[in-house]
Amino acid sequence: MYQGKPFTGIYKQENDILQETYETEFYKGVPHGSYTVKSYSGTVLEIRTIRYGQKHGKQTLFFPSGNKRQVSEFENGIPIGEHIEYYDNGQIASYQTFFPSGKPRVVKKWNKRGQIFLNHVFLESGESFGRPGSKLCEPIPDENGKQRLK
Repeated sequence: MYQGKPFTGIYKQENDILQETYETEFYKGVPHGSYTVKSYSGTVLEIRTIRYGQKHGKQTLFFPSGNKRQVSEFENGIPIGEHIEYYDNGQIASYQTFFPSGKPRVVKKWNKRGQIFLNHVFLESGESFGRPGSKLCEPIPDENGKQRLK
């Protein structure tokens, strides 16, 4: 509330411990619009879109170096499309896709050396197939001999 009414505008908050600034767009008292996190030095750490309080659209997180940390997409709070996390050196750390319900469809994880150690495919019922991480999995090369995600 602002002056007795639900707040519409941009709310800015600072966290001195993490040295970050948060900017959230509000509409009638509910987060709606852009959400941005920046370090005190001005480096963008997170860009999200919020629709009536729920994550909606493309979400991108960054390491303090500026390298991408995570890219994901949501529809009214439900994960959709691809969700990719990266190590600070730019290598892929994990990859996920989702059923329309938001449940995971595919989950793959790599170590920092680029070796895949988890490769699961799920049915919407929750049953899974694949390697749970006990041993390294063989990567699937593409036509050029490079590691493929799918």
